[in-house]
Amino acid sequence: MAFSEKQRQIMRFPYTSYDALICDGAVRSGKTSIMSLSFFLWAMGNFNNCAFAFCGKSVGAVERNIVLLSVVYLKRNFDIRYNRGDHVIVARRGNRENRVYLFGGKDESSYTLVQGVTLAGVLLDEVALMPRSFVEQALARCSVKGSKMWFNCNPENPQHWFYREWILRARERRALYLHFTMEDNPALSPRIRARYRSAYSGVFYRRFVLGEWTAAQG
Repeated sequence: MAFSEKQRQIMRFPYTSYDALICDGAVRSGKTSIMSLSFFLWAMGNFNNCAFAFCGKSVGAVERNIVLLSVVYLKRNFDIRYNRGDHVIVARRGNRENRVYLFGGKDESSYTLVQGVTLAGVLLDEVALMPRSFVEQALARCSVKGSKMWFNCNPENPQHWFYREWILRARERRALYLHFTMEDNPALSPRIRARYRSAYSGVFYRRFVLGEWTAAQG
């Protein structure tokens, strides 16, 4: 698998002194798949008998965006079992075993779903779509020594709380911030990139293609 330089930075992130990783930018820019791969390899390489979390707007979204890709790619080297009823992945290799719980942050009451669990790491997929109360409760669960926080999203309004509290304050929060464009995804052909550029206009072009945090006009 050929990685772009920014994708390689995602793979290196777990072994840096940063506490968090933030990846934002254009759609189809190769953020989520590489983040989930890096997250899983880091978790299995550095922890044993610990709990982690994959979070999205819904559990179904997490299954589509992360679990299916991760399980298909990683099951050749790990013993991975996904219990769909309990929304938990149990991963084993040798004497190591860890659990990854799936949570959906669809509304303000969702924060109660993650209360009580102790996590060694969390990956929040499309974090800008989740309520702040849910996100902050998930982050508060990361109390295991060496835990890290992972975020990805496509841009929204520049007044969005995540943009103002995390992206603009990335250095203060000891977060590595990576901005992605479609050119950062080597899996996309020039023809497909051109198709996306022609599919949007106005604010949607600026958000989805250029990856800018911009407000709708009018």
